Amino acid sequence: MTMTSGTRPSTLDPSEHLAEGYRQCADLTRRYGTTYYWGAAVLPVAQRRHVHAVYALCRLADDIVDAAGATQGEAVAETTRRLFAFHDRFVSAVEDRHSEDPLMAAVASSVVECGIEPECFDRFFGAMAQDLDTDTYRTWEDLLDYMEGSAAVIGEMMLPVLRPTSVAALAPARSLGLAFQLTNFLRDVPEDLDRRRVYLPQEDLERFGADPADRTVTPQWRELMRFEIARNRELYRQADEGMAHLPPASERCVRTARVLYSRILDRIEAADYDVFSRRARVPTWRKAAVAASALGGRAPVPTTPVASAVTPGPTKRAHVPLELRPMPRRDQLAPSWRDAKPTRIRRSLDHALASDPGGWYVVGPSSALGSRSVIRSVGGREVALWRTSDGVAAGPGSCPHLGALLTDCEVFDDQLHCRWHGLALDKAGGPGWTPFAAHDDGVLLWVQIPTQGERTAPLPTITARPDAARSIAAVVEVAGTCEPRDIIANRLDPWHGSWFHPYAFSHLVVDESASREDLLTIDVTFRVSRRWGVPVRAEFACPDARTIVMTIIEGEGAGSVVETHATPLGLGPDGRPRTMMVEATIAASDRPGFAAARHMGALLRPAMRRTAKRLWVDDMVYAERSWLVRDRGEGYGV
Repeated sequence: MTMTSGTRPSTLDPSEHLAEGYRQCADLTRRYGTTYYWGAAVLPVAQRRHVHAVYALCRLADDIVDAAGATQGEAVAETTRRLFAFHDRFVSAVEDRHSEDPLMAAVASSVVECGIEPECFDRFFGAMAQDLDTDTYRTWEDLLDYMEGSAAVIGEMMLPVLRPTSVAALAPARSLGLAFQLTNFLRDVPEDLDRRRVYLPQEDLERFGADPADRTVTPQWRELMRFEIARNRELYRQADEGMAHLPPASERCVRTARVLYSRILDRIEAADYDVFSRRARVPTWRKAAVAASALGGRAPVPTTPVASAVTPGPTKRAHVPLELRPMPRRDQLAPSWRDAKPTRIRRSLDHALASDPGGWYVVGPSSALGSRSVIRSVGGREVALWRTSDGVAAGPGSCPHLGALLTDCEVFDDQLHCRWHGLALDKAGGPGWTPFAAHDDGVLLWVQIPTQGERTAPLPTITARPDAARSIAAVVEVAGTCEPRDIIANRLDPWHGSWFHPYAFSHLVVDESASREDLLTIDVTFRVSRRWGVPVRAEFACPDARTIVMTIIEGEGAGSVVETHATPLGLGPDGRPRTMMVEATIAASDRPGFAAARHMGALLRPAMRRTAKRLWVDDMVYAERSWLVRDRGEGYGV
């Protein structure tokens, strides 16, 4: 059955509005997530409602992609729209700490009150989007990639609700999420077939010669199910390691849910692995009895499985890049000014400024150029860009006829047609109108302008990037009153990061032993929250005078890059120089779940852009001030 979350304005007062939302969450959990419901029954009411809220959000999102016909033909576009709209309502509710929908208000209240990391929901919605275009998984590793966002992350979401006593509870919580979902996959084979999905890895089906589409219990099917159940029980065993790190009420809650879910595997075995004729269920009376036992202080005991004749290989634990690295208190943060030596920054800057860009300038993201022309400014010069059948073309921004601005012009047969009179301009140019070389690298647009002191190069210098098919790219543009060198100098001063941007970075150290004038190597922790961070090792290098690139070389997202480009716009109305900072973040990861997250690129890119833009609100102040003091003749060594 497909559930929907309503959006009609509530006439209740705020406290009743929230209470009504939690009632709806509890009702939904009781009807569709009985194992979660009975497991949560042993928690205090204040915690219990948060379990219901997290389950309700996940259930409603899952129902959108599981609705009849949702992933077939033209319906996929509408399903995608509904999923994105639901995601946006959730994000708005969390950011506003309010929603007219009582259920969504309750969900948002739980997320905020428990401090559940927003990144968890990005991964979850990414997996939901993956269900719209992926119906089989070749290997167990491929399936784990999907389950990272659809299952392991649920354990992460629930952990703040359960208030663990140690960070050691994190990996077992993720394993329990994986165990629960694998049990669902084994139980729900026929329902998934009806939705044209097969979650069991294709390599396993081929190994045992089993075909779920036959909907028949054969010797091959029994062997396959024995194998998968053994794998499933290993995940439950890994999850059990976390029980010791939970307070008593939470331990009883998790153990109750774990026992109830794992008994589904007992039922499948008792039915001779026949999941086609009847759904394996644990009766409600038994669920109530297990919960009552837990409430009485007696911990439910997991059943001891009979050893399987087929033993799967070791179950991979998904790597968790987060580390417990609390942010230092502001008054305990070590100032970085002694390390940020002006002479050191200036040596690196001089080296960068000596690198010839070959006349190439970044003029914006590739996504900014559609079927019509756009205008960009480079050094006070208007440049028109348009797409052709074999790439990108560029030329002066004024029409040679009467000087019309060549923006938003139609393109026919690779020719740009002026909006005023339809004059056709070819990429080869014509009298009074000389084109520029242009390049689209798939992330950024470049144009080549003859520049004094620079030797013309056939193409811009582009540093190594992650494979486009396995990465997510987002571009942000911020203009400022400064020169390109001030943008580059800002990035050549990584020491300011943890002091000036404590919300984004901490534990930053420049490894001078691994650095040179043309290379800065740093160890830094990217902040996820005040307590959690992702430590990485990165390098900064300048391939040309207007570009600096940060490449993560060790840690989460190794190979990811952040390219910062500085393009002079010309003088502003006040006669001061204006520069456009264009920054491309190209993220990649081998971590399970990143492939699922890529399916939500349309949702992730705005978040990536917001993060980058927030940093540049501060950093542009730095760059503008650097230009101002230099323009006044004040010497600070940079």
